[in-house]
Amino acid sequence: MEHIAAFMILIACSDGYKNCTEQPAPAVAYETVRQCEADLSPSLRMMAAGQEHALGKCLEIDPALFYQDAEIVWDVTANGELKVVLELIDPEMTVPTYAQSATTDETRRLN
Repeated sequence: MEHIAAFMILIACSDGYKNCTEQPAPAVAYETVRQCEADLSPSLRMMAAGQEHALGKCLEIDPALFYQDAEIVWDVTANGELKVVLELIDPEMTVPTYAQSATTDETRRLN
């Protein structure tokens, strides 16, 4: 059985980060954050060819959450920082302790 520990989120923005959309990642999930990060830069380079701004992050998650009802919530700041949080749909569970992008983690971007 696979141990899923990370997923990638890719965001394309235009109009100075005012219009942003989520883009498909090369894989649904990764067994390690290292595997995700190895795919991140090439994925951003491919996406950047047709976009004004290309942003991406790898998010480490508790493997048990992959099978829970959850929503990926992301936001791009005016200066191009990508913030990502995984919010569980079950209100009885605490969200921030399971998955979120670190505040010290720098958003990778191209363009």
